[in-house]
Formats: sequence, structure tokens, C-alpha cells
Amino acid sequence: GYEGVYVKAITGIPIAMEGRSSAVAHPSPVGNIAACAADLWSNESVQHIKLLGGYAPTVSMEQLAYDCRLMNGATRRGPEAARLLRDLHADSDSALDPQAYVLRPDVVVAIAAKIVADSKGPFSRSKTAARAAVEALRSGLAAGQLNLDSRETDWLDRIEDQLDQIAADEEDFIRAMLGETEKLNPAHYDLV
Repeated sequence: GYEGVYVKAITGIPIAMEGRSSAVAHPSPVGNIAACAADLWSNESVQHIKLLGGYAPTVSMEQLAYDCRLMNGATRRGPEAARLLRDLHADSDSALDPQAYVLRPDVVVAIAAKIVADSKGPFSRSKTAARAAVEALRSGLAAGQLNLDSRETDWLDRIEDQLDQIAADEEDFIRAMLGETEKLNPAHYDLV
């Protein structure tokens, strides 16, 4: 998933990504930005159907080869060229969608730093990540780096309101959520 960039920023492990050429499988608001931090580039699964250029998997493989040659070419030219390609991937799509914006390398590093600085445990780090994402979106909007309409900015307020209502204690939160579930059996997850 796209969360791999955060795992990479926090742990340093290499990640596989896909999505830049995913239109054959599904629409994606993320677009080019998915390629910014990939160590291994992949493509989406596609139906085995006949297209004008051949069968869909063959066509997708050709598109994947183009992407890989471009990325490898930038790498061969050195760190400056690789960073330029990364930045072009980010800048081309990050202003168009909040999901893409929070995958910008600079935004990922800033949010990851806040997650790592939170030493209170996974529950607290999750809330920290959510708050940091909302802050990043608001900052991007204010700086003119992100285009959101009023319906989307209203959601930022709603998300913040919901975050304010989440219990500070993880156990209290779990108890509150268990009362809202119908099909979950808490015993299967050692929650009771």
C-alpha cells in the first residue's frame, strides 16, 4: 500500500510501490507521486484481455519497462538527477488531491518525525500521525501547494473534531469501540 513510504521514512527499509501506471486497473488520485520513494517498482494486476497493443498484461509490462528505464536512467545520472525526477513526480500530482499530498517526500519525512518522537505507544502515535496529516494538509492549503474545495476543507474540521473525541487512553478507546461493533468477536483478537 501507499503507507510504505512512511514505513521507509521511519525504518529505512526498502519498499515496493505501484500506482503511477495503475489506470488500467483502477483510477488513482495519487498518480505520479507513488513513484517518489520506490526501491522496487511494480504494476497493478490487470485482466487478460486483448487491447490494440496486445494482451493487457503484455501492454502493462511494456509500460512498467518504460517507468523502470526512466527511473534507472535518473539513478545512473546521479543523486541530483534522481532527486529531480522524484520532485517532478511529487510536484506533478501532489496539489491535486489530499491523498497524494500526504505522500510528498517532504510531508512524509515531517509526519514520520512526529510519529517517531511520540514515545507513548502505537495508539498515541496513530493519533499523532492523524493530527500531523491534518496539519500538513492545512499548511499545504495555506501555502498554495494543495487545491481543496470547501467540501474537502470542511472534512479537515470534521477529522480534527473526531480526533478530539478519541479517548486519551487506549483501553478506554477499545472499550468504546467494542460497543459500536456488531460482527467483531473481541476474543479472537485478545481484546477481552
